[in-house]
Amino acid sequence: MSKRTFISYSHDSKAHKEWVESLASTLHQGGVEVVLDQWDIDYGDDLPGFMEKGITESHRVIIVCTDQYIKKANERIGGVGYEKTIFTAEMLGDEVNRRKFIPVVRNVSGAQKLPTFVGAMYYADLSDGADEDAIVAELIRQIHEIPKSKPPLGSSPFVPDKPPEQKRKGLPQKRSKLGEPTIIEFSRRFSHAFPGLRGIQWFEDADVIGNRLSILLGQPLAYEEGHVAWWWRGILNMQVTKFEQIEGPHFLMDCYELNISRIAAVNIRNAYYRKWLYIETSASEPTGLYPERDDRDLEVEGIGYDLEEYGLVDGTLPVTRAEYDDGAALIEGCPVSIVDRAEARIRYTTAYNFLLAPNQSPINNHDFDRQSDRLLNAMLKGRDVFGELCDSIEQLPLRHHR
Repeated sequence: MSKRTFISYSHDSKAHKEWVESLASTLHQGGVEVVLDQWDIDYGDDLPGFMEKGITESHRVIIVCTDQYIKKANERIGGVGYEKTIFTAEMLGDEVNRRKFIPVVRNVSGAQKLPTFVGAMYYADLSDGADEDAIVAELIRQIHEIPKSKPPLGSSPFVPDKPPEQKRKGLPQKRSKLGEPTIIEFSRRFSHAFPGLRGIQWFEDADVIGNRLSILLGQPLAYEEGHVAWWWRGILNMQVTKFEQIEGPHFLMDCYELNISRIAAVNIRNAYYRKWLYIETSASEPTGLYPERDDRDLEVEGIGYDLEEYGLVDGTLPVTRAEYDDGAALIEGCPVSIVDRAEARIRYTTAYNFLLAPNQSPINNHDFDRQSDRLLNAMLKGRDVFGELCDSIEQLPLRHHR
């Protein structure tokens, strides 16, 4: 079975485009189904839709890093900047998803070989002078997930055959078993958080919102059967692993800082598989870590909102996303290690909104992604389309679940 692979790159020059097409042809000949704009895009096609579908529906994504690509990704310019937003959402959603992305360095002149959002990933160097045939062959092996050959593991001469039991530290706790689909648990929690609700009810008081969401999103949120709740925003969808009210309208959902201004709980048919929430946030102040961007208004117009990624050291000190990825920051002019001291944060500097529903909800529908994105963006612009959003969700087909 072929492995679908999307190639992300910047159109630096005609020669670079030809090199990328040559790489794609070699991969294609090696049994890799390559998605490439030069092959799969025609005039008049939906370019953002092509990028979204190519990235989310591919097994692997090759990121061709050049000086221009790094600049566009770091400064969120053009198509590369848009793709970077999608990459970051997938990487933050699940650590395993980071292995989906394969950085390929191509003639980078600066010391920084990768964009900051990639961090310190192991990369393939296909710069001029490299053993290109061997490296591309290794790429094909990894894309097909063919394991490397290892010699059999021998026993240590210094350890007894049956060592005493030791407590394992730092490992994730074993998840509890629900014994039923997580959509049932979401429905049960929804009913406890919004007892007696039939139809739609809006909430704007911060403490009431905090109380209701704490019931719905209380721990545990992950079971053997999966996560209880997911948030949905076009193609940028992710499971919720933790949620807490910081103070007043300020909440933290995983790494996302949310100033929740209002929510709507929706239970139109009183069917366990049709319950969901609409959540709307107000803008947060910028961190001050980054200079103002000239293209900010254009980006907000394009995707509907703006955000900042950064790291928070010891719960108080903000550092740039690049410093967080590097594991060190300049503090009072001196490099200081922040390994195991910093947490990733995402802050929305404009209004933002999303939906909250279980994974088995009808909302989890690829054909609905673009429509939901359009309607949510329209609501951010002040248009009264919430009724249209509800009607659209009511018409979505049921998902089969075990």
